Amino acid sequence: MSLTRFRFLDWIVLLLMIPATFAAEDVPRPPCGTPPNPPYAALGVQPNVGVWNGGNRSIRVTARCNESPADFKFVAALAGTFRSESSADNLLERIGAVSATQGIRYWSVTDKRWRVLITQSAAVEGSTSAQRRADFTATEMKQRKDLFFAQRDSRSTGEVVYRMRVLEAAQDRAVAEIENVSPVRTYVFTLFKPGELRTVHFLTRRSAGSWNYYLLTAIGAKQSASHEASLINRAAALYRYVAGQPTDEEPPLAP
Repeated sequence: MSLTRFRFLDWIVLLLMIPATFAAEDVPRPPCGTPPNPPYAALGVQPNVGVWNGGNRSIRVTARCNESPADFKFVAALAGTFRSESSADNLLERIGAVSATQGIRYWSVTDKRWRVLITQSAAVEGSTSAQRRADFTATEMKQRKDLFFAQRDSRSTGEVVYRMRVLEAAQDRAVAEIENVSPVRTYVFTLFKPGELRTVHFLTRRSAGSWNYYLLTAIGAKQSASHEASLINRAAALYRYVAGQPTDEEPPLAP
């Protein structure tokens, strides 16, 4: 084979590899020992957001650090920085205060207005129990056992039970995962089967008085592109709630 032909084939192989390299980099990446994708926004501005809609294909995501990636159909990630003198325990208790999420608001793309996202929310004794109990404390959450709460939102039909579990709890970092254990329905349609809707909160202290916050929403069911803005705004409401910000503060993240 001539040197010229060898170099030509070399270039062809290189060109074929370049798109694959970019594709591999453009994936949601939680802060698991590496810089996140999307990156954290600067302090005092709206969080950065990334959306990956796989359609009929799966998206491989490391939703839990130190575990193998899992397959999802849709992933939205918010990455921001907020001011807070709170400790990691305080922020965990903010997530565990599920009754306080009742009434938080999000921007409805359909209605073009702010509306209530969560209409009812309460901690329950177990995955099949209707018995209400007090919100979860940081001490209880750091035992890393499964905790459950029941919730209704303004778009779904009926009550949905969720499982909450703390995956990491340290002085400067906290990670909490939430997953539905009962179906999410609207009228006769099932939006998400049990286990198809997962939210993971990654909180890492940036400096004294500020925290980096990465919020991952991973869905195992195929999603229409028309739903993307709504899912982003729902995630933004949770982000603002945990960060202690007004959830209906202008401007909306996805108008």
